[in-house]
Amino acid sequence: MEWSKVKNIIIIILLLVNGFLLVLVGMRQGENRRYEQSALTQAIQVLERSGIQVSQSGLEDAQDLPPQSVERDTQREQALAAALLGESVTPENQGGGLYTYRGRRGEVSIRAGGALSAWMEQDKAWNTGDPQGQAAGLLEAMGIEARLLDVQLDQGTGTVRFGQMWRGAPLFSCQTVFTYEDGRLTGLEGVLLAADPGQAAAGQGAAITLPTALLRFLDAVLTSGEVCSQVTSMQPGYLLEQSFSGSVSLCPAWLISSNTADYYLDAVTGELTRVAGP
Repeated sequence: MEWSKVKNIIIIILLLVNGFLLVLVGMRQGENRRYEQSALTQAIQVLERSGIQVSQSGLEDAQDLPPQSVERDTQREQALAAALLGESVTPENQGGGLYTYRGRRGEVSIRAGGALSAWMEQDKAWNTGDPQGQAAGLLEAMGIEARLLDVQLDQGTGTVRFGQMWRGAPLFSCQTVFTYEDGRLTGLEGVLLAADPGQAAAGQGAAITLPTALLRFLDAVLTSGEVCSQVTSMQPGYLLEQSFSGSVSLCPAWLISSNTADYYLDAVTGELTRVAGP
């Protein structure tokens, strides 16, 4: 038999084998999806039998959010402070993990773990007719991915609150409040993680499944005596935990919204805590 015919036969056999393997993979994925959906349905039924209605459309998985850790980067913090003030700043180590950055337009203090406070001089650069837009622009200049959470303004006086994002996932622990008086930014306070997502190290553990999370939530609610009759949403994101070494751990968690309160459910340990007010 000519080599060209043999080669064609081999190619056809390889294509058939690849096609068969693709069919097997597709069947396995389909079985996994059916199993996951069945487990979720059963978990919802368990909650409903316990008197807690669940809105399935508001449930999101957290298994794509791995635990991570980042080291403190004072150079990025200095760049963040400079971007906020719009000028070069001078760092000063206050001890105890506190750094202060001073410029003509104001002063920024940042602690280990990202706790931040800033005070602005009465400079015309802080005057604006659009506080919300100004705050969003300052965060963008600082290299912070953020989303608007709340606006409380009356004729240019009040607050604008943003939540930081990490590769599209919310950092529940990182919120920043911008304070305005008569259309002038006077200061801001909150928590910002001045770290590069690309430099994050992998942490330990993995997120539990959504059905398991629902059952952990139910167990914690029944054990603690919390009153809850409806779960409206479960949003995955991260909570921050600072270590003694100065590094910060990003722990995957769900923000669970119910008809009575909001809760954080640790996506690795299953521990439930009530969310404090902003």
